[in-house]
Amino acid sequence: MLELHLGGHLAFYAPQKQSRFNIPIDQPTDLGLILQQLGVPLAEVAIVAVNGELVDLASTRVKPGDRVELYPPMGGG
Repeated sequence: MLELHLGGHLAFYAPQKQSRFNIPIDQPTDLGLILQQLGVPLAEVAIVAVNGELVDLASTRVKPGDRVELYPPMGGG
């Protein structure tokens, strides 16, 4: 099982629009593939952390038990 948190407007893409939910996986899997299957546009993900450590989305593989947090670009004015 993988714990996934979609921060900000990314929660719109989550099942039932929840920001935190679990995804069943039983082996190391490419994070980008998981997000594509969920319909999360990769271009909208700016910050990725796995188990509290910042990582690169393009090269990250996740495994059962990982905690993944994703955030969109932040803006201000």
